Amino acid sequence: MKKFFARGVAAVMFSGLAGPVPAALIKWDTDTGSSSTATSCTSGVGNGCTFTKGGEVLKARAYATNNDSGSGDFKKATINVYDGGIGVRNPDQSAEKSSPNHSIDNNGRDDVVVFEFNSSLFDPASFMIGWKSGDADIRAWIGGGNLAAGFDFTGEQFSDFAGLGFTSFSFNNVAIDTAKDFNTALTGRYLIFAPALYNTAGADSTYDYFKISQIAGEYKVSEPGTAALLGIALAGFWANRRRYTK
Repeated sequence: MKKFFARGVAAVMFSGLAGPVPAALIKWDTDTGSSSTATSCTSGVGNGCTFTKGGEVLKARAYATNNDSGSGDFKKATINVYDGGIGVRNPDQSAEKSSPNHSIDNNGRDDVVVFEFNSSLFDPASFMIGWKSGDADIRAWIGGGNLAAGFDFTGEQFSDFAGLGFTSFSFNNVAIDTAKDFNTALTGRYLIFAPALYNTAGADSTYDYFKISQIAGEYKVSEPGTAALLGIALAGFWANRRRYTK
């Protein structure tokens, strides 16, 4: 009987302690004028933006390649929040560069936006764009769980992502203000976006321009739940009972 009770306590404790526990879905709005998400951006090439929703912080920064063939090295760029969402300005573009070239695009260079979460256990659920011009074919990557916080992607290429622990996704001609689901349980510290490859083998010959207006997902956190606390209490009760019945 004692062995059976002890095994039962251990099973309850294990079931309560093991496995990820999902938190509530977080939706960060990343466009101007959002009443639900606080936004703050620094300035200059290599700057960053933070988006705060319910105490949860999402960071974002931008890079641009030195060509639009998909083989260029990443160089730091400027990220900004506009009407319609996040856009990127390349180092050779002036602050007054007109639309659509301050969006995320593949005209001359491939723009890249890197979102960073507070831990490597973030499970991206969906994203939205709030603006586009012409086409909006989008690539995304989830992963980088083994990379340090604030990892600098300067000098990396798209072909390096798999080796850095990323899984790729693709979305064709994304519609404005429509959530695009990742439909995956993958977690990571980073979520990366770029336009589709332009005018290369297997790619279309239309430039892509878009701005990202929302990121949604949840943290998967392992923590003791009710079952674990009950197991700990039962274990204490059993230990005390044995002590006083000897």
